[in-house]
Amino acid sequence: MVQPTDAFRAVERSKVYAAVVDQILRAISAGTFPPGSALPAERVLADQLSVSRGSLREAIRVLEHAGVLDVRVGSGTYVADGGRSPTAMLRAQAAAIGEHSPLDLIVARAAIEPVCAAHAATAHQPADLEQLESALSEQARLTQQGEDPTGADLAFHLAVAAASHNGVLLALEQNLIELMHEQTWSDLKHRSRSRVHAAAQFLEHHELVLGAIRQRDPRRASQLMSMHMSAIEAGLVAELEGPDRSGG
Repeated sequence: MVQPTDAFRAVERSKVYAAVVDQILRAISAGTFPPGSALPAERVLADQLSVSRGSLREAIRVLEHAGVLDVRVGSGTYVADGGRSPTAMLRAQAAAIGEHSPLDLIVARAAIEPVCAAHAATAHQPADLEQLESALSEQARLTQQGEDPTGADLAFHLAVAAASHNGVLLALEQNLIELMHEQTWSDLKHRSRSRVHAAAQFLEHHELVLGAIRQRDPRRASQLMSMHMSAIEAGLVAELEGPDRSGG
């Protein structure tokens, strides 16, 4: 078993911040520091990593915010009870490179997109339906050909927000889509979409949402979009906790 004194090594001066986060996460994942255990004192840990105490404090701050570490004033820094969870690890890894956790992003999407769908159902114009149908048609073509439908998928969600004719909702959706271009989201979502039947399932969800919007049924449109968000979240969590290509 790796001893606490041997868990860390000096990092290069470039990318110090991300490297410190990475090494602490690796040590926790390896079981060197189980939940409830204390990390070495700040001075000792900074010496082991050969980084400034300022850089170390910043890394610890992010790990605390992610739920990996528990900083107790006057006592020390401890691994949080849920510090080894995939959710906490992913949030910390994303923050270390200046990005957002995909699981945090889907929470925000689940709060905004059903509202967009409901308003789209009552406010859409013929031109909005044309945009939705165009995006959906392209998504179907790419899915059927086994190609990446991400662009068409995002275009559909943006078209739903545009069909709400609410400028604030559209701006929020545009911001969410910008975040969905981050590498952490793209990588995990791509792996999730690659699970058996996932791409076809998401396409079917979009078809149902469009049907409710076309029928001007705001309640159903909202419910269907919520269902879609839940399915995306479930796929992300399943991929994060243990990839399994055998099921959909």
